[in-house]
Amino acid sequence: MSAPLRYALIGATGIGAYHLAALRKLEETGRLRVVAVADPALAKDEALAADLAARGVAAHLDYRAMLRGEAGLDVVVISAPIPLHLEMTTACLERGLFVYLEKPPVPLIQQLETLLAAKGQERVGVGFQMINARWVQELKAGIVAGALGQLQEIRIGAAWPRLDAYYARNSAAGKMTLRGEPVFDGPATNALAHLIHNAMYFAGETQTGFGVPEEVTGALYRTRAIESYDVASLRCRFPSGVRLTAALAHATEEPFPFQVEVRGTAGRARVSGDGTIFESDRITFDSRPETFEELVEKTHRQFLAFVQGAQPFAATSLEDTRGYLLATNGLLLSSGGIHPVAADSIRTYRRGEEGGYNVAGLHEAVRATVETGALFTDLGLPWAVETPPVSVHDLKTIDFASLASS
Repeated sequence: MSAPLRYALIGATGIGAYHLAALRKLEETGRLRVVAVADPALAKDEALAADLAARGVAAHLDYRAMLRGEAGLDVVVISAPIPLHLEMTTACLERGLFVYLEKPPVPLIQQLETLLAAKGQERVGVGFQMINARWVQELKAGIVAGALGQLQEIRIGAAWPRLDAYYARNSAAGKMTLRGEPVFDGPATNALAHLIHNAMYFAGETQTGFGVPEEVTGALYRTRAIESYDVASLRCRFPSGVRLTAALAHATEEPFPFQVEVRGTAGRARVSGDGTIFESDRITFDSRPETFEELVEKTHRQFLAFVQGAQPFAATSLEDTRGYLLATNGLLLSSGGIHPVAADSIRTYRRGEEGGYNVAGLHEAVRATVETGALFTDLGLPWAVETPPVSVHDLKTIDFASLASS
């Protein structure tokens, strides 16, 4: 048996804790060993620092010091704030390493173009873990096999309420920029980004292919006193004629577990309840609910197989995220910035020590998007803003600075 691959993890707290747990499970197979961790939080997290020391894992406060000081690394897992993804991935590729990059890969299409032009970019896998969920794979297989006939429409809706602590979780939360670097934090570009990425996957014509939209229409809204947005309404049109409509929000009091509906000329399929309820007379789902922890571990297993040459590609390559970046960047372009929701449509509420924001009619509008394929403007919401469609066919860059300040 060959020597275990030498792994390093950038970011071991927050979401990084899930990655560390998954890697420790994989250590038991003897195929990898976590040899180093970099996280500035180690300066205060005495328990984690002591645990790493007991396991013989080198602890660093700065990822650059780790890359300089740790010889013989094979793989680096990046679970760091979004505005650091580009520089960290570039630094790892310059050292010839494989990179597992937590989603989203980068905020802007021009940053993706930069990474795609980098030497060794094919060694990067992006951690859109939901792509490996059983239901996603079963639904995609049914679409490709023609079980629904010719694909016509994809609809997505989700309302995941977020309270004050969510926006205090780190310095990038709710921001458009941080120290001059793009962040673009919000439901469609962070917490619910998986759903947009999955829609690109469903729109792809082959089992492993991803669709790329050619036109995007939509609007971004804010209810809180934040730079970025917490409500999104989106429509994409693909060259095939397939249409995606999505409504994603954090500004509701009542949750709306995600629903994904796919429609074709011969039938439809719906997955709801955050992947626990399956409805279709054309596709058979044998799925059981999978936890986030299970999906993180599954995606790391898949990436490990890719690094070892047992699988020809990562579940999501950098190129596979082009559709996601065009959809979200096109959404910002169409929106022309972030639109405030009228104050008389907003109500605050409390959950213990924390507060949340609820927009009147938003929960129902998210449901209606899935039921009808309508944008918020189509539904007549008084605060919804009409925006123009924008072509993203050859989009390589956007003027983010201007849009972020709008």
